[in-house]
Amino acid sequence: MPFAPNGIYIPLVTPFDAQGQVDTETLRVTVRVMLAAGVHGIVAVGTTGEGYALSFDERRQVLNLIVSEVAGAVPVLAGVGGMSTHEALDQALLAKRADVTGLMLAAPAYCLPTDAELATHVTAVVRAIDLPTVLYDYPARTGMSFSRQVLTSIAELPQIVGIKEASGDLSRIPWLQSEFGSELAIVCGADVDSLTFLDAGVTCWIGGIANLLPAAHVAMLDADKRATVYSEILPVLEFIESGDYNAKIKAGMGLRGLSVGPPRAPLAQVDSVVLEALATALDAAGPWAPPLVG
Repeated sequence: MPFAPNGIYIPLVTPFDAQGQVDTETLRVTVRVMLAAGVHGIVAVGTTGEGYALSFDERRQVLNLIVSEVAGAVPVLAGVGGMSTHEALDQALLAKRADVTGLMLAAPAYCLPTDAELATHVTAVVRAIDLPTVLYDYPARTGMSFSRQVLTSIAELPQIVGIKEASGDLSRIPWLQSEFGSELAIVCGADVDSLTFLDAGVTCWIGGIANLLPAAHVAMLDADKRATVYSEILPVLEFIESGDYNAKIKAGMGLRGLSVGPPRAPLAQVDSVVLEALATALDAAGPWAPPLVG
């Protein structure tokens, strides 16, 4: 059966040690914790995984370790971005050599291609690598959105299986479903808006805060539990999405017993005021924010 994204995928954090190097042992533990929580897939070196801050060798190290530790239990997607088609191809080829299941492909950052150029970029990458690919629509990070025009040009490519919607524009959901739903799985990429996506029939959520609340994310797939779980964790989602996203997730994981180190510079650790507010929000979530280890 062809691969299609379904369930909760965690864009896994990349732990760093006190010297700022990739903490491989903690990464192994983190993978095991997420698998034990029942997640349905992992995204390696994505935005929450700080893939943009990793060297090529570190990217190889993280990909190989995650694929090895997962050992086929769930699909593993590799984040691919960069600022040119050349760079995206290098990242994607590295991911294929690591034996990932597929790619999560963002628009190239900074260069601001036209719709036609973005379509050409995607086509070049997916045809060269030939792995199932989820597009990553995150214009706040890349400066470009996957518009109707772009999707019309590329949606029928057999390698493209979905689109992660992190644009913040909820009006995209109905037209994506009606115009491209038979070709692309719509994937929730907005934590605070997850209830809207899931209630609209979306069946996959790639959410960074699942690193901190994996059991709650999995529980939200159950329509009977969804509203209750969402109301309990919404203050956590809103607080983390209000700024310092990666730093707050990593800090929250530490509060829940799994220390994954700080984000990589130029991002900084949260201060004591933010940490206290985060701890309060997590405590208020009760059983939906349990310890990650121990």
